[in-house]
Amino acid sequence: MHNIKIFPLLKKSKENKHMTMNDIAKKTSGGIRTVNRVFAGEEVRFSNLVAILEALDLDIYIDKKRA
Repeated sequence: MHNIKIFPLLKKSKENKHMTMNDIAKKTSGGIRTVNRVFAGEEVRFSNLVAILEALDLDIYIDKKRA
């Protein structure tokens, strides 16, 4: 199984788009605390992570392998 580190990708995308944490919070209709927790790599709901990915115009693809 591959362990992909998504947080460096989020930070790079945020920097490339010149967005602040507040900008992202506004686009997600979420709170700044939740955005900060995501960028700190803390545990959050999957829906919050997806909202931030969408705010940064990033796609997520999950492929569940069957044994």
